[in-house]
Amino acid sequence: MHSFQFFFITFLSFLVVFSVSDPICNNGFTLVNSSKCLKLFTGPVRHRAAEASCAVYGGTLVTIRNAVDNRAVSTFVGNTPGLSFWIGVYCLTNDPSTCYFDDDLGTASSYNNFAKGFPVVDLGGCVYSAAAGTLAGQWISAECEDVEMAYVCEIPTTKTDPCAHNYNGYCYLMSHENSTSPTMPFTSAEDSCHQNCAELVSIHSRRELTYIQSLYSTPNISAVLIGALTTSPLTPYWVDQSRWDYGHVSPRSGSTGSCFQMAVKTDGTWYQVDCKTSQYFLCKRPTGVTCNSTPAPPVIVTPAPTNPTGCNSTSLFDSGRITSPNYPSAYPIPSLCNYRLSTLGAYRIGLYFTGVSTYTNYGYVYVYDSNGARLAALTGSVGANTYYSTANTMTVTFTSGTYGSGYSGFAANFLSF
Repeated sequence: MHSFQFFFITFLSFLVVFSVSDPICNNGFTLVNSSKCLKLFTGPVRHRAAEASCAVYGGTLVTIRNAVDNRAVSTFVGNTPGLSFWIGVYCLTNDPSTCYFDDDLGTASSYNNFAKGFPVVDLGGCVYSAAAGTLAGQWISAECEDVEMAYVCEIPTTKTDPCAHNYNGYCYLMSHENSTSPTMPFTSAEDSCHQNCAELVSIHSRRELTYIQSLYSTPNISAVLIGALTTSPLTPYWVDQSRWDYGHVSPRSGSTGSCFQMAVKTDGTWYQVDCKTSQYFLCKRPTGVTCNSTPAPPVIVTPAPTNPTGCNSTSLFDSGRITSPNYPSAYPIPSLCNYRLSTLGAYRIGLYFTGVSTYTNYGYVYVYDSNGARLAALTGSVGANTYYSTANTMTVTFTSGTYGSGYSGFAANFLSF
């Protein structure tokens, strides 16, 4: 599921003053072209390690969307003989329109600088650029985990603000650093955030989620309350009224409460919890804001959109849900559905089946790893099962013969980890 940063400021009843400033970079990154924060790491590593290194800063491998940026990145890296560096593109096929940028914001169909004859996914789905020589600035395919090279990380620009945790134009206020009481139930945590012109955090991309996890790398805190609520049936929404354009709800979340906490020490998934339970919490506000502490307006519920089955979609990006046709009603016979699951960067796919119900030996759900190895062949009545990919893709095939009507098929959730 593609995501992009989208945040409605809900402090309409506050007296808000914004201080306008030029974009800046944090954490030792360099501002390039007034729009990109870059950092070169010359130590050669494999692609997954490079992505993981960038993710610590809330970033990705550098994304290049036009010729100006391509020249600027090449200039930033410098004309170092023999130096090649990973960039933030991953290709599913040899068509550039299926080469996705690591920040989840589109493909290389509008602009790319692949060398002649590339991409070639038989050589690998990852992409690097040469710093010097006849291929300087051109993009070349490579096997992700068989090659080591330098890499360039990119993080979003932000604005000047004295807050301790400044990322992508927002300040993140950790309850154990900013509140007189580090743990509170949901309503009290909301009030505490409002005193700082903030809201309980809403999360709008994998990059933002990873950045939040990095904030808790040192404190002995395993989970924090976030600004999500759910009605019944499960329709999560953000209390700051921003759009639900990214979700990372755990497939094992259950329905034990209307509030959500984020597992900051493990996979970053979101679990339902009782709103009355005191929890550590995280607030978020725009940078450059000063205001009084007038209470925020009431929350407006924004239901999440309904997900389709995903049958025969070109590519499905995390996170999401796939089902057999007509689920939970009976699937049509015969049926044939392919589901191509994908994730970007250093992440892999977790596939969580809630159950399978097919006519034994005539209806099958096949699960294939990134390399084509079959992980499962499920038929008949099968309970909950979990499968993990070893790389960025996973394929599921559902097929049924012309016998055995009246079976519901399957349902499964998937997300990156």
